Amino acid sequence: MRNGRTGAVRRVLLPVVAVTAVAAGAFGVAEGSDGVYGALLGGAVVILFLGSTPVVLTPLVRRSAAMSLPVALTFLGVKSVAALIVLALLFDIGGLADRIDFMAFGITAIAASLAWTFLQIVAYRNDRTPTYDLSNKD
Repeated sequence: MRNGRTGAVRRVLLPVVAVTAVAAGAFGVAEGSDGVYGALLGGAVVILFLGSTPVVLTPLVRRSAAMSLPVALTFLGVKSVAALIVLALLFDIGGLADRIDFMAFGITAIAASLAWTFLQIVAYRNDRTPTYDLSNKD
């Protein structure tokens, strides 16, 4: 099972990196270096936030299935606060905000998150993990 989950994350990660690279190239042509920085940052934020979930939660769920829901909810709260901090840093006028194209950031983040979500659905669908147990009651 361990290799299956690692392989599933890899099968999701590589296409999302490719989506980010294509977006960075397209925005580099359209907007210059600011577009490249915005697209790369948008893809990196999506990969960091969505990729951290299976990396952090999978080992914890293996230890205790009963603790999976409280841990997942706590982790969601931590990621939400981290997302607010990242957005606050991005909109800091005079700092990083002057060096990135927000349109490139937004479009790339949307495309990367849609690709990640679609590929995760396909990976979980093909995983064949039993979600319930049929009893042999007569």
